[in-house]
Amino acid sequence: MSFSAQTRKKNIEELKNTELDLLIIGGGITGAGIALQAGARNIKAGMIEMQDFAAGTSSRSTKLVHGGLRYLKQFDVELVADVAQERAVIGKNVPHVVQPSYMLMPIYDEPGASFNEFSAEVVLHLYDYLAKVDDEWSHYMIDKDKVEAEEPDLRTEGLLGGGFYLDYTNDDSRLTTEIIKRAHEFGTLITNYVKAIDFIYNDENKIIGVKAEDTLTDQIFEIHASVVVNATGPWSDTVRKQLKGNMKKKLFPTKGVHFVVDHSKIPIDRTIYTDTGTDDNRMIFFIPRSGKTYFGTTDTPFEGEYDDPNITQDDIDYLLKAANYRFPDAHITLDDIEASWAGLRPLIQDEDNSDPSGISRGHDIFVSEGGLISIAGGKLTDYRRMANDTFEMIDKELAQFDKSFNQVDTADIRLSGGDIPEHQTFSEYADEQTQKGIAIGLKEDEARALVNWYGTNVELVYNLKDRVTGSELPLKDALQLEYAVEYEMTLLPEDFLARRTETLLFDTPRIQELKQPLVEYFATRFNWTDEEMKKRANELDEKVAETTLSQFR
Repeated sequence: MSFSAQTRKKNIEELKNTELDLLIIGGGITGAGIALQAGARNIKAGMIEMQDFAAGTSSRSTKLVHGGLRYLKQFDVELVADVAQERAVIGKNVPHVVQPSYMLMPIYDEPGASFNEFSAEVVLHLYDYLAKVDDEWSHYMIDKDKVEAEEPDLRTEGLLGGGFYLDYTNDDSRLTTEIIKRAHEFGTLITNYVKAIDFIYNDENKIIGVKAEDTLTDQIFEIHASVVVNATGPWSDTVRKQLKGNMKKKLFPTKGVHFVVDHSKIPIDRTIYTDTGTDDNRMIFFIPRSGKTYFGTTDTPFEGEYDDPNITQDDIDYLLKAANYRFPDAHITLDDIEASWAGLRPLIQDEDNSDPSGISRGHDIFVSEGGLISIAGGKLTDYRRMANDTFEMIDKELAQFDKSFNQVDTADIRLSGGDIPEHQTFSEYADEQTQKGIAIGLKEDEARALVNWYGTNVELVYNLKDRVTGSELPLKDALQLEYAVEYEMTLLPEDFLARRTETLLFDTPRIQELKQPLVEYFATRFNWTDEEMKKRANELDEKVAETTLSQFR
């Protein structure tokens, strides 16, 4: 089913002229989860996002679907139990994006160490128990010599041993995109680059919709709905400020930063989760991916522009110190950082805790005086449960209009690209489709990468071969671009490079060779003027400069 700029145009017209049951503000993973459930329940629903889908927090995480192992340090057992069990559900429904993997937690005898050998064993056992992990993936402990053999570049001073445990790899923006595409297939009216700029009230001061702005055309229009949900993550308080009356601040945003280096700088074989070694009660991930290794994250209170959180010299110093301490032969400097990103966590204000790392990652739902439902907090892994909890409130509000809808368990809904034939494992399917990719002219690693990125939608991608004949882009990039524009509502070059593919973060040097044919493709496809073309090319240059930390060099 097409999901393109034409779809967007049609959806905007329908949003203008349809009395919705439900309008969702926010196109990150929280809004996407609500949109999916609304569509599955045949609720007449719409979702608007002021930027591109997943452009905020949902493309700026650590890119794991993990159960929150470190939250057991804070005895947040209920949160870990709920989230850890969700990993397998998501992995079943979108196996090309979310896949199980053993991760290593080395144990050190050093100041501020989170765990010793005994407590690590207890915590990993509890983690398995809460997640209901089967024997195939249960944790196991290894001694110091085995850790050194597995990951010889790790610091050996103070090393006691380690533990292997189950968590899941992921791409956050890819997961969000696959949820949104399935919601679209169910009938939810979805559009990016549409911003809610004000609320519409009836005579009883009840919210009955929003005034919206198409930020690409500056057109202002109204969307009417029985119920409006604010699922904007860090922007939740900003949206609520548009309400009539006083608004108490609910959020305490914190910033998380990640850096990407070539894999040769930190040549690890698996994800490593370890203390920073700086005696600050924090842990850090090192994750191999696409020929690179990325590491993070920070956790600091944030004040500033939410649209694009800035990275500071303090962030650079902190992460380089932690990386070089844990991998003493790496000698990583600023010049080794190929890409970076910073994201905000929409944490709920906790008056009893001033330590950002100690604030709960749980979510909260609250209804404002005019009837606006807001959902904030939570974790990417928990998006389904957040949607379920939000719908308890939505259903109560819809009941006031004598509207009710059948319940649906989204645990049983395969996401877009996740429709693997029952007689095959994903691995078997990937092998089969890789050969088909080779047959149309792709290299084996390119074909396999496409299968792992698109799942069963790779068959649609391959079918676009004839449409990209004559493209100035390499075949793999040309296929991805054509698919992104036709089936993933991709409107700008940055959408494609940063969120529909992983090029901006994990293949940054190639952007210079891709830039000109890419911008020319968009200019031709969307009839851009020379001025518009120059503007978008400059925006892309600015984004690359920001991502590569050029301002610090």
